[in-house]
This record gives sequence, C-alpha cells and structure tokens, in this order.
Amino acid sequence: MLRAIAMALLLTTAVVLMLQGTPAAAQGVADFYKGKTINFIVGFGPGGGYDLYPRVFSRHFGRHIPGSPNVVVQNMDGAGSVRAANYVYAVAPRDGTVIAAVNQNAPMYQLLGGAGAQFESDKLQWLGSMAYSNGVVYTWHTSGIKTIEDAKTREVPLGAVGPTSDSYIFATIINEVTGTKFKPINGYTGTGQINIAVERGEVMGRGGTSWASLQAGNRSWLEEKKINLLVQVGLQKEAELPHVPLLQDLVRNEEGLQITKVVSLPTVLGYGHWVAPGVPADRLEALRAAYIATLKDPEFLKDAEKANMQIRPQTGAEVTALATQVAGTPKAILAKTAKVLGW
Repeated sequence: MLRAIAMALLLTTAVVLMLQGTPAAAQGVADFYKGKTINFIVGFGPGGGYDLYPRVFSRHFGRHIPGSPNVVVQNMDGAGSVRAANYVYAVAPRDGTVIAAVNQNAPMYQLLGGAGAQFESDKLQWLGSMAYSNGVVYTWHTSGIKTIEDAKTREVPLGAVGPTSDSYIFATIINEVTGTKFKPINGYTGTGQINIAVERGEVMGRGGTSWASLQAGNRSWLEEKKINLLVQVGLQKEAELPHVPLLQDLVRNEEGLQITKVVSLPTVLGYGHWVAPGVPADRLEALRAAYIATLKDPEFLKDAEKANMQIRPQTGAEVTALATQVAGTPKAILAKTAKVLGW
C-alpha cells in the first residue's frame, strides 16, 4: 500500500514538473528575445531570391517568436556566400540571434571539400525552408542560343557569382555531362548585377538560378519572352515548365547521371535557413515553430503573393533529412563531382 502511494506521489510530481517546465521554458525564451534583434545574414548582394525571401519573411517572423524581437536582413556577399556561412557558423554569437540565408549549395560545397569552408554541414541546425524549385539556365533572346543543342556549337558566356553558386555549378556540370560550351563568368555579386550584364550584352545569359527566383524577380522577362530557358536542374520537372528539358533526361551514362543527382539534390533544399550548432535547444525549437507559423500567416502570404514569391514550406526536420541524403552520396561520386567543379 505504502509503495503504491509513493509511486502515485512520484507520478503526480513528475506530471506537475512537466506541466510547469513547458511554460517556464517558453518564458525563458521570451525573456531572452525581448528587446533583441535577430539578424538574417544573406550570402549575396541585394536583389534575387536569396535576398527577397528573408526580407519579406522578416516583416512577420518576429511576432511569432516569444518576446517579439526585431528581425533585420544584412547582406554579406563573397565567395558564393561561403563568407556568410562561415560568419554565422564560426564567428557570430551562437545564441539564436543570427540566421544564415545562404546558398543552397553550401552543404554540398563543404562535403566536396570546397576551399575556405569553415562550417560542417552535418552540424547545421535547420529552421526550415520557405520554398524550393528547380534550377534553370537561360540565355537572352538576342543571344542566338535558343536550345541546349545550340549551346554545343559555340562558346556561351554566362553571368555567375562564384564557384559555390548555381550560376557556376550548373553551367560547369552541364558542360561535363552533355558537351555544351557554357563559359561561366564569375565575379558578379548577385542577381542585380547579373541582370544588368545580361541586358547590356556583357554575357549571353545566366549559368543558373532558381525557377522561384526568376518568377519573383524577373516576371517581366518571362511575360515578354526575353529569355530562352535551356534546361532545368532538379529531381523532376516543374509543372509550369513541361517543355524545358530536365538535365537528368539528357545524360546517357551512369557516372554522369550520378553526378547530376548530386547537384540536383540541393535544389530541394531551396531557400532554407539555419543557425549554428550551440544555439540552445529551447530557442531552436521556438525558432522552428515560429518559422512554420510565419509561413502559414495570412499577412505574410499576402505579401509573398504581391512579390510573386512561390511558397513551398518544409520543416526543419524535413530539410535536415534532405541534407543528410546529400551527405550519403558515395565518396567516389563526390570526388568526381569535386574534380569537375575544380573544388
């Protein structure tokens, strides 16, 4: 009898502590964030999807976080956003006030031994992803390059950011597996500069960007048929692009197909955001909950629609699983891919 009473008391105490612990944890998070500022560090210059998505998102994110902190966006371009990734991972405070909005290829870059990467992909703490879409390579309507077959007949200079960006990766890999003659011109800070270069005729097009970014930032180009979409990179075709060839369908040998899949997987990560290891678990969970709540917020969705933004939410757990899939690629294929990219 006494033992039964003791067990009942223990159970009651555990339940009380559990019920008290959750509000206490939430209050602790609210106390921390009250009056603070959260910084989204964008790994590219102004313009383009990597910049646009967190800017619109940041207007609504703070009110879903306990303590209602301010949320701002800072641009830190350099090395295809490796500089920004390194900063968030290794330099910035690991307290939940700094969020990385960097290249979707950053985890792959580090796994392939990319120079300068000071972060470890398997330790990134993902909040989630706002949207994902296939990559596309396009040329300007006056370039004379209208199809992927045209790009095999002569050199095609394309605007690119740097060796970790889609604009370099896609063009380089497509050359390897299909025989095209794309020539990525690195050094542009982001979409804004590349757009100007394309319109001026400095380059014939862009070596790669996301379909979501193109729709959001260059809708008039699409409506006025000012660009030729040559190929899309992803695991399956975009519904709106049934006639644009999928890179995987153009590859005829097994090694090329495996390499193509390596560079296609990050397209499913999309506009994902993460914090560094070391951010306390209660703040991480609060940020993850607020992230998904924001993506369902009617006011945010109105703003996203006005900006022509495609929204395809993924949770932190879902993005983590995708990143793990990239990490599971056979080492021989990773080594070959790195060699092709010059990493």
